[in-house]
Amino acid sequence: MATACASVLDSCAAAVAHLALPAATAERVSGYVSELLTYNERTNVYSKSAYEKLPFHVADSVTLALDIRDGRAAQRGVLDLGSGSGLPSVIIACVNPELPVFAVESKSRKTRFLTHAARRLGLENYTPLTQNVNELSRSWYFDVDVVTAKAFKPLPEVGPIGAKCILGDAQLLVPISEAQVLEFELGEERLARHGDFLYFSEALSPTRDSSTRKLVTREAARTSRL
Repeated sequence: MATACASVLDSCAAAVAHLALPAATAERVSGYVSELLTYNERTNVYSKSAYEKLPFHVADSVTLALDIRDGRAAQRGVLDLGSGSGLPSVIIACVNPELPVFAVESKSRKTRFLTHAARRLGLENYTPLTQNVNELSRSWYFDVDVVTAKAFKPLPEVGPIGAKCILGDAQLLVPISEAQVLEFELGEERLARHGDFLYFSEALSPTRDSSTRKLVTREAARTSRL
């Protein structure tokens, strides 16, 4: 790996060092960053001009993943909308490898990377889907209890889209900035704060009938055209 990429990898490791992750978890997180940087040398899935911000986004995603783990918010699974290059979905899976994590992303070049990373990291419960989430939700639903998204849509649009995708009640957890708190005039009761990181939290209830739709499972994703 080039020296610049090695420096970014070291910076990402330093950004999460204070979280005292178990060795196996830290290795998976570091492995994801390494796979992302290496893959990005030949296929653009993450802007190289944003590498300096990657340590923050990795730490943000790890903090969210720990909140999901420690808060026991997720028992059935997690749905990530607009997964991009895997922040936060791959890291949620790295921290919670036993938990089903579904990553919906419309760009196939990015889901190819997500599939590659999951295979290399041994994330057997991680399922990338190359789909437009609005089209997918017309015929399929997810049995999950956490919905998340990062840089997907404007915040007010994320909850309604997530509500179309779920079978039962779920919690929306979206990484946001202080600027968004001001922009959308969010009260503290809508926020979860963890050090430098901030998450919008909202209860979701399904808005589409499940009787005419089918359940997305890892097996269905492997064998069916969703």
